Amino acid sequence: MTEKVAIELETEQLLTKCRGVSQRCATYANRLIGENDSLGVEISSIEQALKRAEIEAKASHSTIALENISLAKDVLRQGPGGDLRKFSRQRLPLMLQLLFGSKVNVVTYRSDQSIAMKEQYYRFRDRSALIMLVWPSLLAFGMARASAVREQQHQAHTFAPGLMTGVQLYLTWLCYFYLALSLRENVLMVNGSHIKGWWIQHHYWSCASALIMLGLPVYSPAVFLFCQRFMVWSCFQAVVMMVQNHYQRRRMYTRIALGKNSAMDVVAGESSGSSGQLLLLYPMLFFLQGWQAVIGVAVAYYTFPSWLTAEGLLDVEKHESDLRGMRGVFVVGVIFTYMAFNNFLATVRTLMEKRVSFIKRSRSINSSRISK
Repeated sequence: MTEKVAIELETEQLLTKCRGVSQRCATYANRLIGENDSLGVEISSIEQALKRAEIEAKASHSTIALENISLAKDVLRQGPGGDLRKFSRQRLPLMLQLLFGSKVNVVTYRSDQSIAMKEQYYRFRDRSALIMLVWPSLLAFGMARASAVREQQHQAHTFAPGLMTGVQLYLTWLCYFYLALSLRENVLMVNGSHIKGWWIQHHYWSCASALIMLGLPVYSPAVFLFCQRFMVWSCFQAVVMMVQNHYQRRRMYTRIALGKNSAMDVVAGESSGSSGQLLLLYPMLFFLQGWQAVIGVAVAYYTFPSWLTAEGLLDVEKHESDLRGMRGVFVVGVIFTYMAFNNFLATVRTLMEKRVSFIKRSRSINSSRISK
């Protein structure tokens, strides 16, 4: 057999293998599509039946029926198949639709991929927290020095232009960070995470604040004053995020091992609820939110008079005027106050939910002991 004939036979065998593998893949894909659609219809039917049964059980005041419905819901959310919402063709969040389109599929069905996705989310938060600690710390130190030099009227350079350029770069990074974080959390939520909707909305408001600050003049005294306070607050926010990530990781692995949480569950903002969090993390969260509210109210009160004049609204303001900077800082201050208030409400609501859940669990344990 010549070399030419051997090569032709080998290529024919490869062609046959390619056709066979392609046919097997087509069969496998069709089977997956069929089973997926069938599961989705069945899950949707069960969810509707549970809603009807819950209404009837509440009307009849049947405690046993309500407990069975609650257990059935837990199985749908946290059973061996994970969160089954992903099979029922739920609508994508608006942010994913705007950026990716309504037909994109971000659902993963393999548990190892789900855990890897969650791990990547935590690594992203860890890296970002480190950046949020180091970068604003340097800027805050430089801006404090510049303010001291101005007050003492020394001949030393303040390096204010370079500092404000660094602030603008940091604000640009914040826009990327909050947008990327909201996208990742939207994907996690589609794949079964029970993250509260406000924490994703919080990222949108934070991104909007950073964009507004980017559009303000860097030479504005009001902008400089707000950025100086914001950088110090951002450093403490990074510390809180690091502590939060530590508790979330440790507590989540424990709950996944016990089968109490799905592999995709993350708890941004409200934490998991261990005793260590109640002693350390929650006080830090409340202090951070209170500090945010103080900064927001202070700068809004300081810059509110800029809206009492019509100058700069219909025409260009005077060159020496700071109306544009003050008005922009006022808007950011209002947004800051709004976020602090809603963060506080969301955290308190989570604490109350955990308390109610603890009471129910204690009653269930006591009733089971009595029955024995």
